[in-house]
Parts: sequence; C-alpha cells; structure tokens
Amino acid sequence: MTEKRVPRTQKCIAVLWPSFMVAIIATGLFFSAFDPDDLYPFGEQTEVSRLGIYSIGFLLFWLVSAISGIGTLYFAITNCMRQNPGSRG
Repeated sequence: MTEKRVPRTQKCIAVLWPSFMVAIIATGLFFSAFDPDDLYPFGEQTEVSRLGIYSIGFLLFWLVSAISGIGTLYFAITNCMRQNPGSRG
C-alpha cells in the first residue's frame, strides 16, 4: 500500500482560504448590525479609526475561523490515521 502525504502548503491553503471567506462574510454581517463608534469600551474614544476597527474585526474573525479550520483538519487527519494505522497525514 502506498503512503499518500498531503503537502503542508495544501493543508495551510485548505484552512486559510475558507476561513478568509468566512471572515469576509462575518465582518460584513457584524458591522452591518453594529456601528464601530458604539464598540468603544465604557464609551471612551480611542485613537483607532473606523477603518482600523474594521481591520481588527476582520482579523479577529479570520483568526477564529482559522482556529476552527485547524481543529477540523486535525480531527480529520487523526480519524484517517486511526482508520489506516500505517498512513500519515
């Protein structure tokens, strides 16, 4: 039986590209409902612009969805390894 390994770059792209798309949608939905000026803690102004808040929000949504994708990839690979003990992901 030949051993098939998935390249690391393919794993990264399989996680980062879908999470990027999810972050786009989540950012659009979140900031459609909430104004960035209303998100300041305790009503105090900070020196972060609206664009900066949008960028931070996008990066946080991307991070959360990428962590979710990494978890999915990890459990998929470990499940395959459990079903095929001689193969590696």
